[in-house]
Formats: sequence, C-alpha cells, structure tokens
Amino acid sequence: MEIFMDHDFWHQKWKNNEIGFHREEINEFLQKYYPLNQLPSTTKVFVPLCGKSIDMLWLNQRGAQVVGSELSLLACQQFFVENNLEMESSQSGEFVQLKHNSIELLSGDFFKLTLAELGNIDFCYDRAALVALPAELRIQYAHKMAELLPAGALYLLITYNYGGDSAFGPPFSVDSNEVVKLFGDNFTITFLEQQVEDSNNLPALAKRGIAQVINQVYMLKRK
Repeated sequence: MEIFMDHDFWHQKWKNNEIGFHREEINEFLQKYYPLNQLPSTTKVFVPLCGKSIDMLWLNQRGAQVVGSELSLLACQQFFVENNLEMESSQSGEFVQLKHNSIELLSGDFFKLTLAELGNIDFCYDRAALVALPAELRIQYAHKMAELLPAGALYLLITYNYGGDSAFGPPFSVDSNEVVKLFGDNFTITFLEQQVEDSNNLPALAKRGIAQVINQVYMLKRK
C-alpha cells in the first residue's frame, strides 16, 4: 500500500528521528565508482535529497565542491553540527542556503530548484533519492534531473529492487526496466553491478516482512 507523502511526511520523519535510511558509513558503491579521473579538477557534485549524508564529506575531501538539496532544514543543520562544521546561513530564492567552505546545502523543495541556484554540475550522486519517491514523483524527478544536469554530466544512481508491489515504500522498489523508462531518453545508462543486502539495514522494509533487497548500481551520462 502506498503511503501518502507530502512535505509534512518528511518533516515528521526528521523531527521524530525516524531516519533508518541514514548511514553512518561511507557508501561502498560511491567509493568504488566515483570517477575521479574522468572529472575536472574543479569538480562540482550534486547530491539530491541529501539528508545529512556523510558521503558529502567524503566527496568534499576528494576535492569536490558539493551542493546538496534537502527538504528538511533540520537535516541540513544536523549535517553541519554533527560534523563540527561552522556554517553560514542565508536566503537564496526559495531556498535556505547553509554553507561551509565548499559544501553548500539548499533547504527547500527539490522540484523548485533552478540552474541559477545549482550552477554547472559535473557529477550527481543519488543513493536514496529516487527510491524515496512514489511512482508519479519518480517521473517528475527524472525530468528534473534532465533539466538540471548539463550534457556530459555523470550520474551515479543506486536503487533498491525487492520485487512485489512497486508502491510499497518508502523506500520504493525500482527495477532496471523502470530506470530505462525514466532516464533512457536523456541519459546513456550503464549497469555496473548488483548486490544483495539484508533488510535489517532498512527498518521500514524489515517491519513489513521483506528479508532482502537488491542494490542495483548504474552510471548514467547526460546526452
């Protein structure tokens, strides 16, 4: 059964600390597939629906300027506080901008992002963004990513596939056919690998009796 999801849904998740999707370790697929040698020395990385992911620190430590987009202002604030980073806060259009050196988080509605706020992106990293959205929003999300990423930009996409009802989430199950349907018109798609993960790492699914999920990893390139 699909859960009704609006902004309040996610604000409550963060307020109640119901953030089983957050990870305390650097993502292994990011470490394995980050294409450092294919990116310019002044790489700008976009992390949509970023939460307070420490993957952003890892990217920044490798020389990237990082821009994250996150609905929850609380999540953005926690990122800086928990990593002992001083932050500057300002208003940027419809977004609250929180910044420390070359890490910038934009708090607001992802679907209202424009190129003016984001700038020219070289690489996009999506571990838990697409799979956080129900089917109709996944379509809008794919269109928005095509709008925001310039030709040649690389995009590491990690999805969950656990079969059954694709409306069962979040996180939602997204198989390879859907990835092609969503992104195939605007991106070249390379399947990299898949790996079985115990759902104990995903409490929302474990509670619903799903024992395992398959992580599927893709590298996309904007046409």
